[in-house]
Amino acid sequence: MKPLLIMLLVWSSHLLAAQQTHIVLDSIYSNVLHESRTFRVYLPKEIIDKNQKQAQYPVLYVLDGDDNYLAISGMMHYLTEVNSNRIFPKMIVVFINNTNRTRDLTPYRVNASAMLPKAMADVTGGAEAFTQVIEKEIIPHINAKYPTSPYRALIGHSFGGIFALSVLQKHPDLFDDYIVIDPSLWYDNGRFSNTVLQTIQAGKLRNKSLFIGLANTTNEPNLNKVLVSKAAFSVHEKSILRFCQKLSRSKSMPFSYQYYPYDDHGSVPFVGAYDGLRNIFRAHQLSYYEVVNPNFDPEKRINSYYKNLSAKLKTPLKISPSELEYFDMFYSINQDKRGQQKLRAYYKKLYPLKYEKYISK
Repeated sequence: MKPLLIMLLVWSSHLLAAQQTHIVLDSIYSNVLHESRTFRVYLPKEIIDKNQKQAQYPVLYVLDGDDNYLAISGMMHYLTEVNSNRIFPKMIVVFINNTNRTRDLTPYRVNASAMLPKAMADVTGGAEAFTQVIEKEIIPHINAKYPTSPYRALIGHSFGGIFALSVLQKHPDLFDDYIVIDPSLWYDNGRFSNTVLQTIQAGKLRNKSLFIGLANTTNEPNLNKVLVSKAAFSVHEKSILRFCQKLSRSKSMPFSYQYYPYDDHGSVPFVGAYDGLRNIFRAHQLSYYEVVNPNFDPEKRINSYYKNLSAKLKTPLKISPSELEYFDMFYSINQDKRGQQKLRAYYKKLYPLKYEKYISK
C-alpha cells in the first residue's frame, strides 16, 4: 500500500473516531406506536468533557437519522468546534432513526399513483402519530436527559420534507425553524401542498422561518424549462418550484429557497442542510476577523451579538474568557494596540481575576 494512502486512511480513522466520541446512541419505548425508537445524539465537546460553557443548548432534530448523522454531525463539529468557528451556535443534534419510514413521514392515507407504488401507498398516513411520538415522548426524553434550551429546529428530506411541512401546518410551535429539503410535494396530486400553502398564507407563522432546498431532478438547469417539462419525473421538481414561487410572493412568513442545479434528489440533503442552517443563523455570526475593521467596537459588538443570539436560542449566553483571548490574539496580529486596549478593558470588566492571570503570563 502506498505511503500517502496509508496516511490518508490513518487520518480518516482518527477523524471518525474523534467525531464518534461526540455521538451517543439513545432510545425510548414508544407507547404511541408500541415499538422501540432509537436515535443518535450529537453533543458539543464541552458537554462530553463536562466543561459546559453555557447552561442550555439549542436542539436540532434531524429525520432519517441513519442516513444523515455522519454528515450533519461532522458539519456541526467543524463549524462550531474547529478553528474557533462560530458559523453555527453549539447545538445538540438528535438524529431520529426510521422503523417504517413511509408510514411515519406521510401526512395522511392516499391511494397508489404513478409516483407512489401500491405497497407504499398501503402504509401511508402515520405522520400525526409520529408527531405525537416526537412531541410527547422523544422531546421530553431529550429535555430530561440533556442540557437543552427551549429552541428547536427540524430538518426533513423528501418524505421527511412533507412531514416537516405537516408539523409546521398543524403544530407550528413544536419547532422554531424548519429546513425542508426536496420535499415530496407531489403527494396526493398536490392537494397536500395546497393546504400547507393556505395555512402559511393565513399569516399566523411570522415568528417561524422556513427554508426549502430544491434539487435538479429533471436534469434541466433552466427553471423556466422545468415548469413546462413533460419528463415523467418532472412533477416532483415542478411541484416544489411552484410551491416556492407562490410562497415567495405571499410574504406571509420568513421564507427562502435555494435551487441546486448540480445536485439531484440523493445528493441535495448535505448541501441543503448546510445552506438551511446558514440561512437560519446568518444574522447571528461573529468573526474574529472583524477586528480588522477600524470601526469595530469590541464591547458593543460582542454584547449585541450575544444579546441577539440569546434571544434567538432562548437561553442566556455570554462570551467566554478563551474567546476574549482569541480576540486579543487577532488584535495582536493586526497590530492594533488601541483596539486591543479596548478589548482588554472589556475582558477585565467581565472577568477581572482571569484577566489578571492572562496578562501575567
